[in-house]
Amino acid sequence: MMKMRRLTGLLLTVILAVLLPAEAFAAAIVQLTPTIKASFDKTVAAADASTKGRLTNLYAELAMLQTQYDSREEKIRVVHYNNEQALIGVRKQIREIDAGEVSQLEAQTKSMKERYQPLFDQYSSLNRRISIARSLKDKTLNSVLQAQGDAMKVMVQLARENIRDKEARLKAAKEIRSKKIAAARKTLAGIENYQIGIKSEKSVVTALNKRLSADWSSFKSAIRKPNPAIASQSLSSLVSMFRQIAASKQKIMELEQKISVVIETTKIQVAH
Repeated sequence: MMKMRRLTGLLLTVILAVLLPAEAFAAAIVQLTPTIKASFDKTVAAADASTKGRLTNLYAELAMLQTQYDSREEKIRVVHYNNEQALIGVRKQIREIDAGEVSQLEAQTKSMKERYQPLFDQYSSLNRRISIARSLKDKTLNSVLQAQGDAMKVMVQLARENIRDKEARLKAAKEIRSKKIAAARKTLAGIENYQIGIKSEKSVVTALNKRLSADWSSFKSAIRKPNPAIASQSLSSLVSMFRQIAASKQKIMELEQKISVVIETTKIQVAH
């Protein structure tokens, strides 16, 4: 039965290690269960007066830090999730900056070219006929065709001017859109340094978790014997690491909040 319990505990630890992010593993490692508390109380009872007070105070602080850890972890998850969703939204907004206006101008330009194409085709055909009439030296036919060509030339010039104007407007709209997109992306790129900072803090937490696991094992071993001195040392180390983890988690929270500000600033920029 004892072997089965140990095997179950080992499997649970492995499963948690796989499912939980490395930087969020502290809460899974340190479990202040009733069984742990009972063993701890026996250790306190076996300690001298000075060590009793120290053990009691450290255990209470560890319990408080763990509660704060869980609360802070949940807040970080919420802010991070909201940031991820907001990033998806703002990136879509950036891609869509002035897209409707540009698409409309593109459609208008295409439509205008298609509308004038028969005129251009007729003008080209007429010029070929004028060339043939000249080669045939038919002055009457040449005179008639040339008059038609002169009249059509004015219409063609107006048509080409209209197309150039529309193309110029389209080009200007695209340039403005490109500048707006570049500016918005530059603003949004401000989150990159904060993301690097978060990654760095997560690495710190991961390293602390590895040490935390060893000290937690030492603490459990000490309270099973019981050994108040070693329990006190292990508990002191656990509290110290939880404090460091709390500091890193607070920095992560602050960095996530800064990311939120950058995203909101980008949204406002895109909207104008």
